Amino acid sequence: MSCNSYKSDVCCPISCAGIDLFPSQLILIKRCTPIRNMCDGDAEATLFTTTITATSQLPTGMITITNTSTECTMTVTVTDAGVDTDYDVGPRDAISVLVASLSSVTLTCNGMVMEAFCIGTFEADLQYSISK
Repeated sequence: MSCNSYKSDVCCPISCAGIDLFPSQLILIKRCTPIRNMCDGDAEATLFTTTITATSQLPTGMITITNTSTECTMTVTVTDAGVDTDYDVGPRDAISVLVASLSSVTLTCNGMVMEAFCIGTFEADLQYSISK
């Protein structure tokens, strides 16, 4: 007997009944990126960027920025749900931010010695779903 010979979708195997059990797929993003940016207050580094599409959502989850510099302060701009929020991360400090609809993370560095570099890491533990 084939699937098409069943008279009821109740008795038919799910794959033959035309029921899509998984209309969307969960995508995980785990990223750890080193940061090395001039402490001149002007050089902007894009750490993460994405856009919404017809088949995907903006990611949700947690991001962490760690500043291992001894003299530079990082100014991190997080665009979440269309709102830009600035965070200052001092030398040898870190922040974690819970995001619901992340679209971008950028940073600039400021310090006493403009030739110095701010160094650290950007970590993201994000997820979003896409429609099939």
